Amino acid sequence: MKSGASYATDMPEGIAGMIAAASDVALTVSAGGKVERLLWNVEGAEAPDTASLVGAAIEDLVTEECRTKVREMIADALAAKPPRWREINLIVEPIGELPVRAQGISAENKVIFVARELRAVSALQQRLLEAQRALDEDYNRLRQLQTRYRVLFQTSSEPLLIADGKTRRIQEANAAAGRLLGVDAGELAGQVLDALFAEADQTSIRDLADRVSASGVTEAIAGRAHDADVSIECRITVFRASDQMMLLCRLSKGEREASDQPQIEELLHGMVDRISDAVVLANEDGEVLWCNEAFLGIAEVALASQARGMALSRFLDRPGVDVSVIISNVLEHGRLRAFGSVLLGTFGSETRVEISVALLPDANPRVIGFVMRDISRYDQMPARKNGPSAETQDQMMNLVGTVPLKELVRASTEEIEKICIEAALQKTGNNRASAAEMLGLSRQSLYVKLRRFGLLES
Repeated sequence: MKSGASYATDMPEGIAGMIAAASDVALTVSAGGKVERLLWNVEGAEAPDTASLVGAAIEDLVTEECRTKVREMIADALAAKPPRWREINLIVEPIGELPVRAQGISAENKVIFVARELRAVSALQQRLLEAQRALDEDYNRLRQLQTRYRVLFQTSSEPLLIADGKTRRIQEANAAAGRLLGVDAGELAGQVLDALFAEADQTSIRDLADRVSASGVTEAIAGRAHDADVSIECRITVFRASDQMMLLCRLSKGEREASDQPQIEELLHGMVDRISDAVVLANEDGEVLWCNEAFLGIAEVALASQARGMALSRFLDRPGVDVSVIISNVLEHGRLRAFGSVLLGTFGSETRVEISVALLPDANPRVIGFVMRDISRYDQMPARKNGPSAETQDQMMNLVGTVPLKELVRASTEEIEKICIEAALQKTGNNRASAAEMLGLSRQSLYVKLRRFGLLES
């Protein structure tokens, strides 16, 4: 028998020794569910007062969710069904909840519960969950980085190719490179870099790629495209991705046709007129000179000609204040980025917007451009994992004056409440019972708040 074992004095020594060798905790329970004998043999844990537990209902010695399991184990044992292991949580006064793996064995119209404590297994499971959570966070972070890279790479206006440093085979190409070479960007993957150029230039490209790979110094070369009658400058930079040498190739037109610029300006004008963000051009007095369709929709104006000449302050909250301050700052600094305001429609609608402003100095007289993004669909108080940040404080500052103080205080209170609950769960290792006690809440109240803040599953 292990040292430190304790058991009821009326249990025969021989039987107690056998049970002690096979279990950490053993209970003899009557058919009515009353504890008659108790053996305690858990290392590193203070033994409970066994005498006070004799006569207690077995259901009172387990957590609420385990009571059904205990009743089923007693019924199965009395019905002479083959015993099977079940995991239950005992409530032991000195140490609180004790996870055990137990089975019920029938003996003379009684049931002997033989159990092995699972504290070590529970700790390992907790460590496994924490490791899995860290792995998931790393995976999500990697996916975010990949998404950001692909967005930047594919939306870049500069034609870019990424090729293997040894084979010079193209791994990735963005849309701008496809447009420059007159092919679909997907068709470039797998081709050899020098095959994109005319035969007369292929040797020079190969030599340049080998030279850059060996020296690490960025170099450029000009040549003619193989499938397009255009001169191309290729600037090659070498970089290492893990254990593989890669080549970043930046392409540009060697000769720019004079007819390209008007076409680009027409495309740009068409894009600005059709994008979902509201765009307004105004003079130094804040009068509308031009606006796109998105602005007309938010401002509830039927025609652009009706908005032309109107004061932009007519459409912004706190008329006569914001626009004058914005214009004076833009004329001094050249641009303003992402500040919040409210755009007022002609018929009384209010749309929360994020405004970026830039001065167009080439125009005479000077023109100021406003880009207004509808952010009313976004959550104005984003959830935070690590407590309040300077960014969140700036967002709250931007809301001052755009929403009533009562709504701002209520949103801030809910955000602080959520942060406190997250902190309590983190400190207690996601033990919700301990977290509720730490916060001075009942378990039911804590579960209600977890469900409201979307933290129940996490």
